[in-house]
Amino acid sequence: MKRIKTAKQLTFTYFSIMAFAIIAFHFSMFISMIENIEMVYAENRMLKDKNTAVELLEGTQLTHVSVPPFSDVYIGKDHLPKNIILAPNLSDDKPYVLDNALDKMHGKFLMRSQAMLNGEMKDVYVVHHDDIYEISEEEMFETQSTQLILSLLLLVVSLWVVMRISDRLSKPLAKLSANLGERTSANLTAIELPEGEAIKEIHHLVSQLNSYQNQIRELIERERAFNRYASHELRTPLMVMKGATTLLGKSDSKEFLERQRARMTQACQEMEDYITTLLSLTRDEDLSEVASRIVQMSEYQEIRQTHLAYLSGKSVVVNIVGEGQIKTKLPTPTFHILVGNLLKNAMASTEEGHINIVIAENMLSISDTGCGLGGKPGGESYGLGLMIVRDICTKYHCSFSLEDNTDLVGCTAKVVFPD
Repeated sequence: MKRIKTAKQLTFTYFSIMAFAIIAFHFSMFISMIENIEMVYAENRMLKDKNTAVELLEGTQLTHVSVPPFSDVYIGKDHLPKNIILAPNLSDDKPYVLDNALDKMHGKFLMRSQAMLNGEMKDVYVVHHDDIYEISEEEMFETQSTQLILSLLLLVVSLWVVMRISDRLSKPLAKLSANLGERTSANLTAIELPEGEAIKEIHHLVSQLNSYQNQIRELIERERAFNRYASHELRTPLMVMKGATTLLGKSDSKEFLERQRARMTQACQEMEDYITTLLSLTRDEDLSEVASRIVQMSEYQEIRQTHLAYLSGKSVVVNIVGEGQIKTKLPTPTFHILVGNLLKNAMASTEEGHINIVIAENMLSISDTGCGLGGKPGGESYGLGLMIVRDICTKYHCSFSLEDNTDLVGCTAKVVFPD
């Protein structure tokens, strides 16, 4: 298995490679600079000495003259010393280094040039040797050695600084990793930022992890809510079906049997609507692909008729007031559960008076003359019913509110549907 390196190890490796590459480049540039300076110096000095030699040789038959302190000038190739070997690619007015096997300590340069002497164009060869320059070159190398030592010291200091920075940057991440490793699978609380100088990327990472944990927590809550809602909301229709089944054997009356059949049909439909709604709450859907529909007035009348049995023995009137239309993406069973739960809670809270179902433009409100939010409703489904309503509104991006009426009589539940 390939070994995984830490941030410190990677930082040290990459920094060392770059540092040694910079040092090598520095020395190569220094050597190239020394050679260029040497050649420029030799070329300028030799051109000057050539002009001096031409003035000395003009009007004479001499083939050699010394130009103190470092040059000798020869006329013609045949008059050069025997130990000087010319390069085959020799160019005019350009110096090149002579390879003197007898004297490795002192470099010599040779330059060929053209000059007019005694009315004739002749080849002039300048041989130049400068011991003083060679000594200064050694001194420059000594200076470069000192510079190398300083560079290495600077390298060590820079490496120490880089390692400190790397440690500061990687420590919060290491703490975060250790914190995550110590957490149990059931621990879905918010992840705290590690102590120390956490950089912006660590803040963003923790924020994304917390967002991901929130999604997991919401998914688990939806599953728990489904179990809680299903165990409660499905109990009533099951009891109706069980009671109707028991009563079927106690009478042969056609009217009685038809009434029990109707009760069972309504209970089955209610169970189907609840199961469809509760399952939709636990499922992620792309609402942009869901078509909108306009809720018909017949649906409100059907919902009212279905729940009138909850007002048995109460002097309460349920009114439907149409002032507009509601366009929504809620499926029909889900919409019926939403309105039905609000209506059941209003019925459970109201002993006498009226309940108004008001349909405005993309808004539904159900107001009653009951005990209000401060009173105690007479139905068990009050709390769970509102929880289902809130979950439906959250999923379909509706706005839900429940407030006491301004006349201190009853309360009003309002659902605003998105445009």
